[in-house]
Amino acid sequence: MPTTTSSSTSGSPNSHFHSPLSHTSSALDNSVASWRSAIATEWNVRRAADKEKECVLFPLAMNPFGEDEIIAMTEVLLSGRLTLGSQVEKAEKKFAEVVGIPYVVMVNSGSSANLLAVSAITNKLRPIHCDPGDEVLVPAVCWSTSVFPLLQNGLRPIFVDVDPRTFNVTLAELERKLTPRVKAVMAVHVLGNSIDMRQMMTFVTRHKLMLIEDTCESLGSFCETNTGNERQMLGTFGDFGSFSFYFSHHITSGEGGMITCKTEEDYNLLRCLRAHGWTRHLTNRQIVEELYPDIDSRFLFVNIGYNLRPLEVQGAMLSVQIDKLSQFNACRRDNLKRIREIISRNERFHRLMSLMEASPGVDPAWFGVGVLLHRPYAHQRLEFLKYLEENGIENRPIISGNFIRQPCIAAFCEREHPENYPGAEVIHKRGFFIGIHQIALDQTVIEKLVEIMLAFPFQPQHVILVTGSHRMLGKYIQNIVLKQTLEEETVSSDLSLTENKIKTKNSEWIFLTQDDGDLRQIEDVTNIFKRFQPTRILHCAAYIASNEDMCNKPVDFWLDNVKLNNNILQIAFEFQLWSGPIKVISILSTNIFLENTQHLKAESYIFAQKSLQQLIRWYRQQHNCSFISILSDNVFGVYEDINNDTDQFVNTLIMKIINQQENDPSTSVVLTNTCTTECEILFAHDYAKIIIWAMENYDEDETLLVSGQTISILELVQLICQHANFVGGFTFDNNAEYNRLLYDTNSIARLNPPIQMTSLSTGIQHTVEWYRNKKCKESII
Repeated sequence: MPTTTSSSTSGSPNSHFHSPLSHTSSALDNSVASWRSAIATEWNVRRAADKEKECVLFPLAMNPFGEDEIIAMTEVLLSGRLTLGSQVEKAEKKFAEVVGIPYVVMVNSGSSANLLAVSAITNKLRPIHCDPGDEVLVPAVCWSTSVFPLLQNGLRPIFVDVDPRTFNVTLAELERKLTPRVKAVMAVHVLGNSIDMRQMMTFVTRHKLMLIEDTCESLGSFCETNTGNERQMLGTFGDFGSFSFYFSHHITSGEGGMITCKTEEDYNLLRCLRAHGWTRHLTNRQIVEELYPDIDSRFLFVNIGYNLRPLEVQGAMLSVQIDKLSQFNACRRDNLKRIREIISRNERFHRLMSLMEASPGVDPAWFGVGVLLHRPYAHQRLEFLKYLEENGIENRPIISGNFIRQPCIAAFCEREHPENYPGAEVIHKRGFFIGIHQIALDQTVIEKLVEIMLAFPFQPQHVILVTGSHRMLGKYIQNIVLKQTLEEETVSSDLSLTENKIKTKNSEWIFLTQDDGDLRQIEDVTNIFKRFQPTRILHCAAYIASNEDMCNKPVDFWLDNVKLNNNILQIAFEFQLWSGPIKVISILSTNIFLENTQHLKAESYIFAQKSLQQLIRWYRQQHNCSFISILSDNVFGVYEDINNDTDQFVNTLIMKIINQQENDPSTSVVLTNTCTTECEILFAHDYAKIIIWAMENYDEDETLLVSGQTISILELVQLICQHANFVGGFTFDNNAEYNRLLYDTNSIARLNPPIQMTSLSTGIQHTVEWYRNKKCKESII
């Protein structure tokens, strides 16, 4: 009997035999390969056709998916299973591994992820939760669904201002807005950046707050932790983290979102809330369902809930995209690095705008290139953005700008006002972003981008802040600016002198009053700069009083003036890091150059002025700041409180002669000066014009010394008597010594500013008439 074998050998009759099952499998494989190939071919053909039609140089977003995602989604459609299932679970598992957290739940959008997170922290079945009316800190620069879920769940959003350099909140602002009813923080990570999360975690831990991280724009960004040199992804620090897979985001599932958490209890809560509040997706489903044997376990509802489930095609697409995340983000980081390198080489860039900065400890996976125009060019933002669009550079606001400006906030948060969030206002009025892209950009494209951005014809419109505006120089400056404005016929209908603002053709002037803040307080000065965002400072302010008071309290007046001056220079220096160059023109007291200061009653004030002069030099030396100082001898004019206790030499002479004329015109005035001594005097109106000129035309290390008209004291007194109609005569105390100046005031002469100076006689006449009118009004009152 022939033996049989368990397998055919080559050459046997059965060696080429194929079973019907084997034939069917082979045909199926060929069919799968065929439709996959056909779909891939069709996809590539259509994309090639689209590419030929594209005329945008730099789109806001590029198509992030390809044939792999299309085929994966087609597989799902062919399977017949569309609703939440194994593909979503596969995507959830991969995402958890990538971000480094134990629990994630996929939903149908990033906004749904935010809604689910807020619903979790307000759910009464969660041991630690918010109650209706509790407050949540949220950035003023945010997306609508960073705020709306709070309102929808009965919470009160407490908006927090942001730092215009990083576009994110700061620890100082979080602490400032904290109230006893704040129970949580909604941290919105903007354009891939965040606050230093080490500070955030210290803050929420110290105050026992819950933390939700809105990470929809920041997938793949890292921040250092408080543990050694370790770092972790944004969205994994807090109790919950939300992510978005919208088309333009770091990876996409068309629409879609993910929420992360750290405990199984929160994981089950999220899965329950995601789908109707039923038990189907709980890890402890069997235990729970056994408690309710009389209810069909398929329809057992143990909590409130929504239907926020994603589709299987979204899960399939996301699984493919997750594998590309690391490569995509490497391109984003490199693209921004190269854009920053090229644009930073151009000096014009530094004069016009700045790029968003990463917070300390943060390694952003940039979502976009955040840009801030410098303050003088804010008025051209919309024109500039239109120009970019016309040249193929798509752009959009930073999220939605200052969200307090949205109409819905006026309806639901009635006590909020956008001007109370100056950092957000900066971003709203001066900010925008362009795409960064998940593919490596060609160097020529980056160079063209920079070329177009810097070719726009920017024209500055400065904002000039005048301190000490209630005093003589400040008043003259205000009158000069107003006169020029009226001559130009450009007075804005919404600005007036009563508001201490004047808008001219190319500038806006802010004349500070005591209502704006105390310049001796650093917080007040900071808020003034945030509110007005100046580009020029005319610093005429000083903290002074009568000579007697200043003599009795030298420590107080020295410290007050040093604080005031230091605050102005310090905040101007700090703000120019994101606002652009700020020029400060400080007006010094003549007395700092007197030959002998030992016998001056206001000696402490003089030393404070000397300190200011030196500090200006040091800021220029160390930081290359455009800070200058100006000084003139014997300035006189109106708007000053004239009395014996002031150091205004000419004004004091005018006061003495007019008072003598009114009290006893037949008696001589005794003047404590030497009649033959010469002095230089300058009408304050002319000094104010020189200061305004110097604002744009002087930027040197040395103090600008402004000379007046040289005249002997005898001639000066005669001129005052003439305009005062005083005939009683005068005598000089020749024992008095005139305190001479130790500098030459002719440095202004070499600059030759085009200023028509007022004759000395006219200036004296004007001042005499003003003082007489002032005394007349006071006597009537």
